[in-house]
Amino acid sequence: CFRLSIAWTRIFPTGEETEPNPAGLQFYDEVFDELKKYNIEPLVTMSHYEPPLNLVLNYDGWYSREVIGFFEKYVRTICERYKHKVKYWLTFNEINSLPNAPFMSGAILTPKSELSEETVYRAMHYQLTASAAAVKLCHEIIPGAMIGCMILGVTVYPLTPNPDDTFRAYMRERETYSFADVQVFGKYPDYLLRYFEKKGIDADITPADLEVIKNTVDFVS
Repeated sequence: CFRLSIAWTRIFPTGEETEPNPAGLQFYDEVFDELKKYNIEPLVTMSHYEPPLNLVLNYDGWYSREVIGFFEKYVRTICERYKHKVKYWLTFNEINSLPNAPFMSGAILTPKSELSEETVYRAMHYQLTASAAAVKLCHEIIPGAMIGCMILGVTVYPLTPNPDDTFRAYMRERETYSFADVQVFGKYPDYLLRYFEKKGIDADITPADLEVIKNTVDFVS
């Protein structure tokens, strides 16, 4: 198995084109054909820290709901093109890195020091919604496809056996688990919804989004 990523920018250089870039599509055809020649199974990541710069400069990346639609167009294109060549897919690389690296992971141009929690959680929600939409599209276009989420594994250990330290470590790990929970169980965990309520955070979660999020992944990577 060979894990690789398709660069969104090779397919839609600005993200807003109505038609994909033929040379970019052909490039990955050749990659997948070469892998097949040597009996190597591709595991393909759809988005790996590389959204089109245009979407960063003009939409502030994943802080914009509009980017979901641009991503869906891209996902539909690559699934249709490579449906006979790729069975195993991942949506976003290390999707849970967004809170700690909002520019790298979320393409949010606003400096981290100026970001509010609400901004970060709204971008998180848009990415998770886009990920679930990608799962739905992939399953519809490629029967038998396996599509997963990719979580940056961060293990947290309590400094001492003191219950306060143990509880703090447990709460810190939820920052990782929440991203996996949404994608595996198809809904937001109660602890995260309570946190939003307590902090007065409006993550712009709509009833339609909650229906999309029900499309769960086949595996966790």
